[in-house]
Amino acid sequence: MVKERVDERQMSGAMARPSSKSNQEAHIVAARNIAAQLFAFPTAEYPHLRTFVNEPEVEQKIFTNLGSELAPDIVVLEWPEKLPRMVAEVVTADMLTEENARGVWAVEARLEGVPFYLYVPVGYASEAKKLLKRVGLRNVGLRTWRNIAGLKTIDVIAIR
Repeated sequence: MVKERVDERQMSGAMARPSSKSNQEAHIVAARNIAAQLFAFPTAEYPHLRTFVNEPEVEQKIFTNLGSELAPDIVVLEWPEKLPRMVAEVVTADMLTEENARGVWAVEARLEGVPFYLYVPVGYASEAKKLLKRVGLRNVGLRTWRNIAGLKTIDVIAIR
């Protein structure tokens, strides 16, 4: 005999917030997928570039002239000189904080001659724009991302 089990849980608001573990997993998957699709270096056209993904483990740090060590989610280096050519941060909704904007993104966005890209989940572009404006960050390549259900791919849209 099969018994049906009903689990009735109270949810605050319309939906429960994702757990920090699921946010962390989404962050890792998104960073890896974005790197694979948009920063797949080396290529025949750019054999001198190499891409490193610092999620879930740090593969490649960047050292600034002020002695800081940076570990952006995605790092593109000119090889073999190991000069940074592009950096990107991939965030989940819980990572859209002023602390991250000031302490991480601002430092990476100010690397001279190195484009900085910020990937935020779909639906969070306006919040990210307000946050970037509040901390005075300009020239940030803002993009939104979302996983395509059932496929190991990600949809990315540039935001102006």
